[in-house]
Amino acid sequence: MKSTHWIILAVLLAAPAAFALTYAREFLAADSALDAGASYDYRAGRADFTQSHPSIPFGERHSKLCAVAAWSSLGAVGYAVAVAIWSRRTHAA
Repeated sequence: MKSTHWIILAVLLAAPAAFALTYAREFLAADSALDAGASYDYRAGRADFTQSHPSIPFGERHSKLCAVAAWSSLGAVGYAVAVAIWSRRTHAA
């Protein structure tokens, strides 16, 4: 693959990487708060030892990131398949 193909794939995979990192960071922060006996405040992004907070699903808190990551992943897969088909056709001829 040419370097431009790798750059395009890297750009398309930036949103899914941001999604994964954000999810992992929040999961570990909430887990640490619960292990310490606190409640995790998803709106403030910190542990709260004084009052209990409801769990807010990740998709509700980061709906735009979820949508962009899903479409970007689909675009990356589609682009990789298109490049593979194009590469196979040009090398077969």
